[in-house]
Amino acid sequence: MDIDEIKEKVRLAAQWISDNDHMVWRTSEQNICSHLRQALQDQFPEYDLDVELVKYTRQRPDITIHHRGNHSDNFVVFEVKKDPTIKEFTADLKKIESTYFGAPYNYRYGMLVSVGKLPTPLPEFDLARIGVLEVYGWKEIVEPLDIYPL
Repeated sequence: MDIDEIKEKVRLAAQWISDNDHMVWRTSEQNICSHLRQALQDQFPEYDLDVELVKYTRQRPDITIHHRGNHSDNFVVFEVKKDPTIKEFTADLKKIESTYFGAPYNYRYGMLVSVGKLPTPLPEFDLARIGVLEVYGWKEIVEPLDIYPL
């Protein structure tokens, strides 16, 4: 599987959330990650998926697709942001490249998911290993927003 196939699976999971539970996109980043992890489980049934898994370096990637218990098959690491600034995007990109792609984690791929607009211009990155996805999943709400507790 390559980064384009992974990106498509993430897009399908995000689309499922948009079609079935679009209010999730209006909640916190942590809640979004929880729902995205759940939707991704169907796309990656052979792997374990975790949210906010604390690593030895005290880093906590938003979502990981891996096999628990060892670092021999760390597949995809995610960073998710709502309307990220260029500073936030660049920091997450560097975290993926310098921390998660390196030892001891050795993730094969990274995904940066922006809930809302990505900053421009984006810094350069390895397009073969890192996917970037913009998610616009909310729908127009007819009722007043205050009836939906966040």
